Amino acid sequence: MEVKAAVYKYLKEEIFPQLASPPYGEIEVSELSYKKPVYLFFENRNNIMVIGKFFEVESIPLEQAWLEADKEYLNLKLLRERFGMSGDTDYVVAPLGRSKKLSALLVTEKAPGRTLDYYIARAIYEQQHKELFEKLSYLARFFVKLHQISVTDRTVPPELPQAYMQKLLNYLRQELLAPFEEAAIEQHSRKWWDEESIFATDREVIVHGDATPTNFLFDGNMVVGIDLEKMKWADRCWDLGFIAAELKHHFMWRMGDSWAAEPFIGHFLWEYAVNYGDTRFFPIITRKIPVYMGLGLLRIAKNSWLGEHHRKNLIWEAKQCLEYGLSFLTVTVP
Repeated sequence: MEVKAAVYKYLKEEIFPQLASPPYGEIEVSELSYKKPVYLFFENRNNIMVIGKFFEVESIPLEQAWLEADKEYLNLKLLRERFGMSGDTDYVVAPLGRSKKLSALLVTEKAPGRTLDYYIARAIYEQQHKELFEKLSYLARFFVKLHQISVTDRTVPPELPQAYMQKLLNYLRQELLAPFEEAAIEQHSRKWWDEESIFATDREVIVHGDATPTNFLFDGNMVVGIDLEKMKWADRCWDLGFIAAELKHHFMWRMGDSWAAEPFIGHFLWEYAVNYGDTRFFPIITRKIPVYMGLGLLRIAKNSWLGEHHRKNLIWEAKQCLEYGLSFLTVTVP
């Protein structure tokens, strides 16, 4: 009860004045995620809505949690203030404040719209394919803006995906990954790391770093990115490949069809190249997409709440991406 009162006091003294003048009314709270402590706070006098995310949980001590909360706060400010991601159609959510003593709390604005996950589900269960194609076009435009404004003159090294691959294998080995599967994935991955020219044709950019269907909201033609705690300098395909992996996963999981997502993946990547202003960029990104799709599929396979059969299918699909991706494209060109 004391924690709740302290949070309400912080909101009324530090956050709400940024959005409306006092006095303030009652505050209602809604839990937004069953995976992590994220809440919607609604003040009913001025109709203020903000999102609060508590980084301190049982598995994460306060000092580490505060580093993560502060990092996301600064990431959001950097993108909005230095790189212009605060526009009318493509932007990241506005950070409003953070407090270490309140369990490493980060407060942001409540962005409008529905998540990409909603439109994927509608495409699968209600055949609203045109709607999903449209939203993927908008998302491609969002990534083009993020990547273009932050592009560097540094070539893309293979070390970052290589290290992440090892981290994923170390995790999956504990409960799901058979030794022969791990050996096969490592063998196929090694071919990618040896082909440094594939990575060297591009330059490092800022990537969202956690490109999942729940981290992008759509309101008309507007796209808002949230959850920037994993933002980093990397290959643009870190974002593009992870979205492609998520699309494949959702169509596999909800339809049992590993190929049903291919038209949407191809459309998304083509729209990225078109919005980038040069369709010759398409083969550059699709050449690298299989390795990042493999990483994305393995990352999704970590989720223990998914059925074991589906998780193993994800691992198999990741192996296919890595094994055959160097010899042919895994996406359908629109």
